[in-house]
Amino acid sequence: MKGILTAAIIGIFALTGWSQTSTVTNSEVTFFGQCLIEVLDIQEMKTLETEMRNNPYIKVCRLDYNTQRAFILTKSTETLTEEQFTSWFIGYSDKVRCVQVGVHGVDQVKPFPFVDCIK
Repeated sequence: MKGILTAAIIGIFALTGWSQTSTVTNSEVTFFGQCLIEVLDIQEMKTLETEMRNNPYIKVCRLDYNTQRAFILTKSTETLTEEQFTSWFIGYSDKVRCVQVGVHGVDQVKPFPFVDCIK
C-alpha cells in the first residue's frame, strides 16, 4: 500500500512539473520593434529615450542618435502591433517611419540601413 501511495505522489509531482514547463503564455514572449525616427536634436532624442525606458512594457530601448534608428524589446505584453509601438514614441509618433515588429528570437530583424524604407 505504501508503494502505491508513494508512486502516486511521485507521479503527481512529475505531471505537475511537466505541465508547468510545457506551458508558454504570450506574456513570456518577447517582441521587438524597430524603426527610423526623424528627431534631429540629440537632446530631444535622449529625453525621449529616457521617457520610453520608463514604459512598463519596454524591457530594452535603444535610440541611435547618428542613424536615427530605434530598437525596442518588450516585457509584460500579450502582443505588439505597429500602432502600439508607434504610440510609445509619445509626442514623436508622427516622426516614426519604416516600422517592423516581430517576435524576438523567431522573426528576423531587418538589417540597417532599411533598403525598402520610404521616408
